[in-house]
Amino acid sequence: MTSRTFRLLLHLPAVRALLEACGPAECHLVGGILRDRALGLPSHDVDAVVAGGGREIAERLAAALPARLVFLGGKELAAYRLVGEEVTVDLWDREETTLHQDLARRDFTVNAFALDARSGELIDPFGGLADLERRLLRATTPESFTGDPLRVLRLPRLLLRLPGFAADPQTLTLARASTPGLARVAAERVRDELAILFAHPEAHRGLALLVALDVYPGLWLGRPGEPGKPGGAIAELEALPERIREMREIDTTAADTVDAAAARLAATFAHLPALNGRGPLHCLEAFRDAGYLTRQEAAKVALLLGWEELPASGLGQRRFLHRAGPLWATAVASLGARATGRAALERWRSLLPGLLDLARREGETLFDPPRLLTGGEVQELLGVPQGPEVGKALAAVRQAQVDGKVRTREEAVGLLHGRTRTSTD
Repeated sequence: MTSRTFRLLLHLPAVRALLEACGPAECHLVGGILRDRALGLPSHDVDAVVAGGGREIAERLAAALPARLVFLGGKELAAYRLVGEEVTVDLWDREETTLHQDLARRDFTVNAFALDARSGELIDPFGGLADLERRLLRATTPESFTGDPLRVLRLPRLLLRLPGFAADPQTLTLARASTPGLARVAAERVRDELAILFAHPEAHRGLALLVALDVYPGLWLGRPGEPGKPGGAIAELEALPERIREMREIDTTAADTVDAAAARLAATFAHLPALNGRGPLHCLEAFRDAGYLTRQEAAKVALLLGWEELPASGLGQRRFLHRAGPLWATAVASLGARATGRAALERWRSLLPGLLDLARREGETLFDPPRLLTGGEVQELLGVPQGPEVGKALAAVRQAQVDGKVRTREEAVGLLHGRTRTSTD
């Protein structure tokens, strides 16, 4: 692989604007833009390193693109990020350090070579180009993971993103040794990496690597680095696409609403090993409180953990749809993926058409039944003052709507009259 492969990058508008903003200062393209160019992958980000004057260069570039300038700072992050409409530029000012030192701090060799933005010369001190040819992820230095343990999670993320790549065995050993350090990494950084991983269609491959690196189930149990048995989580993630496909054969719209990332995360909790009486929901709360899941995502996972199988009765299915609400299709797919054994899977398949048909016919009225009576009307009908009895009556009407026993205002009135007679008998 020669510099000719990368020369077209020098003609990108953002790179030309960067060179103008740099003036006489040294400027090198680095990281993902070079890696993706070599692999023929699309890339909308530009990573660059300058030797001094970073802030002034960033300000001039922000005006030229135009772009919003964000100061990032930090040892492992670009000092400046410029966010434009069509491109994002991450600009690192290496100041007094050499280019070799800057490249040495990068995670993997395939991200640790540089292209002189003026001459087109390639600088590759760690053999990144050869590793690209071999489709190999290899740590740049033995300290790659100890400097930033978050790279333990970047390893599976990159293996999912880069086609045909494998991890160097020594790199896996280095990563595994640094897994306990995840407990010291800012929670939002861990959360972002996990979100990317579980959003990937082949997340089961990423989870298998998390198991090999002692991240799962250890991190989920609050003890990253401790090996453990993964249970059936990987198998459930592998089965999920097939269950979604089976749903799509019956109802495309329902299949398209499946939140696969939430279903995958739920599988990781559903199959956690028992630990001192702590069940999946307890572990989920601890995981959320540690900052590894947002409250919104944790609430989705908690809901998906609320069933072991699809209900078979009509009443049970109505209540299932009501409780699951917008996540009902995700819950259906998740339970299908969790169905182990031929009998359990056949049961799921036999119930699927009827449930999808019920959701098509009555979904909206089940998810959020229309209000048939106001609180004032209930007070007048029952002859009670404003208070808990009114709330209980409205809740009873709503439950009867979900159960299919009440559909009109007249039926709601009849229900409340019947409750009144029962209470006075």
